[in-house]
Amino acid sequence: MLPDDVEAIVFDLYGTLLDVEGLEATVQQALPGAGGLVRLWRAKQLEYAFIRTLACRYIDFWAVTGDALDDACARLALTLDPAARDHLMDGWNRLEPFPDVVPALDALSVRPLAVLSNGSPTMLERALTAGGLRSRFGHVLSTDLVQRFKPDPAVYALAPGHLMVPARRLLFVSGNGFDVAGAGQFGMRVARLDRAGTPLDRLGVEPDMTLRSLHELAS
Repeated sequence: MLPDDVEAIVFDLYGTLLDVEGLEATVQQALPGAGGLVRLWRAKQLEYAFIRTLACRYIDFWAVTGDALDDACARLALTLDPAARDHLMDGWNRLEPFPDVVPALDALSVRPLAVLSNGSPTMLERALTAGGLRSRFGHVLSTDLVQRFKPDPAVYALAPGHLMVPARRLLFVSGNGFDVAGAGQFGMRVARLDRAGTPLDRLGVEPDMTLRSLHELAS
């Protein structure tokens, strides 16, 4: 159950509210028959974000995403012309929400809701608007504000700072293991959203609850 003293709920975006695997259709339009690109692209996107934070060489997430795409295509020996590259990049602006997202957000709207994401401000606004979700969030917080990427503690500090709620009275919801560890270590309550039934990453932090669907939280 959602604890009574939770005053606001903060959500990760990519892979939690929006389905990154939906990029597969965009890939098939631009590069028919290309297999494995989406998973490698996403893996390199996160890897680059982690490394840039550790190395203090920040660029925004849109630029990181472009570099990751170019790297993934090179590793898979895929030729990408400028028009196809633009089409693939734009796929991040048109990701679909998972089916449980809209009804769950509506049910949870008695509390303030926020997004905290690696995405650049422009990426977040475009994706949330295209997905029909923007109006449901009072705060949309980008790591651009601190020029660090998750799971850096400075990122999670944005949530209590902007919502004016103590960290322990915030519930952070994410489908990403690094978020479970980062938000939990920072001091927020954490709900791990595990739609696929996968093992928890071995990072030494346990979530306060594990959900198979956002319906479980909303109910």
